[in-house]
Amino acid sequence: IIKRYSYYLVPYIVAENPSIPTLEAITLSRNMMNGYKFKIFTIELSYLGWEILGIITFGLTRIFYSNPYKMATFCECYKNIRKIAKQKKIEGVEYLTDEFLVKKAPKKILRDEYSDVLETLNNQKKTKMSNQDFKTKTMSLLGITLYNSKKEQEFEKELVRLAKIDNSQKALRGEVYPTRLSPIPEKKKYSHIETINYLRHYSIPSLVILFFSFAFIGWLWEVIIHIIIDGRIVNRGALHGPWLPIYGYGSILILTLLYQMRKKPLLELLSIMVICGTIEYITSYFLEITNGTRWWDYSGYFLNINGRICAEGLLVFGLGGILIVYVIAPLIDNHIRKIKPKILIPICLLLILVFTIDQIYSFPHPNTGKGITIPQKIIKK
Repeated sequence: IIKRYSYYLVPYIVAENPSIPTLEAITLSRNMMNGYKFKIFTIELSYLGWEILGIITFGLTRIFYSNPYKMATFCECYKNIRKIAKQKKIEGVEYLTDEFLVKKAPKKILRDEYSDVLETLNNQKKTKMSNQDFKTKTMSLLGITLYNSKKEQEFEKELVRLAKIDNSQKALRGEVYPTRLSPIPEKKKYSHIETINYLRHYSIPSLVILFFSFAFIGWLWEVIIHIIIDGRIVNRGALHGPWLPIYGYGSILILTLLYQMRKKPLLELLSIMVICGTIEYITSYFLEITNGTRWWDYSGYFLNINGRICAEGLLVFGLGGILIVYVIAPLIDNHIRKIKPKILIPICLLLILVFTIDQIYSFPHPNTGKGITIPQKIIKK
């Protein structure tokens, strides 16, 4: 345990100076942590409640709140310990060479390093794709394209370039850390943007596959929850196949209707909660009046509306939707794009056919039973 805290600063030291020899990094960490081991331990202990909550929420609270907050806290700890180590001139402190971790870079250095950004801004080269580049104005507004053409690929490269310029402007103004002045090459820091690129346009075949992917993931999610709660496997949903279309429809709607909001995560989150709540309420009402049965009931939950939706469910849908928009959907789409159209299109048609048959059969013969439905008397005489 003591050694763990002795070597606690090694990752921070190596991040600041990747060329530092291994043993020097370990020794420097040991020297810097003298007198701070127990303090770091108590700070970690203060996050115990958040760690327990992370386990209960399957890591969601860690992803969306506690992990970033925790990382920021320990970065501040490193900055303060580093400052004291510099003042005391402890052995090995000369390896801590990134001065812009603790102070702003001079404007002249920033202008020289980000000269291409200045030139782009001055010449007003920051352009956006016009609606004429797409089949229709609707497709442009919703972030949809018929297929991934070369023109579409060029558009996505432009989006990545603009994302980098937006961040570089903040660095140029001294608002964020100037990554170009970091010992770690900037291209490594931004490799995830090209991989995820949440501002992309989705092709129609891709949206079809994404619909069935999230419908299946939603079904699997509810089946697993039921196994945990009741200890048995239950085929959830009104349909008989391994899918819950409400998850598929919700995912596609937030990927299209909210395309213009992807640069504003908070607004995106609130909009996702509204859309998912509307879909869930309407679906619950429709199933109840057509079948006299409920497939879920939130009566007794905090801030529920007629037992059809509740605050807790909307929050989970909101966080899940954010994860879909910014991470999961782009990563799945990366794999979908590798499939040749002559294979992808037949797969889409086959899935739609099977899904349609399931819907036609399930309308008069819905999937019901213990652990699936909650019988309700709709008409009172």
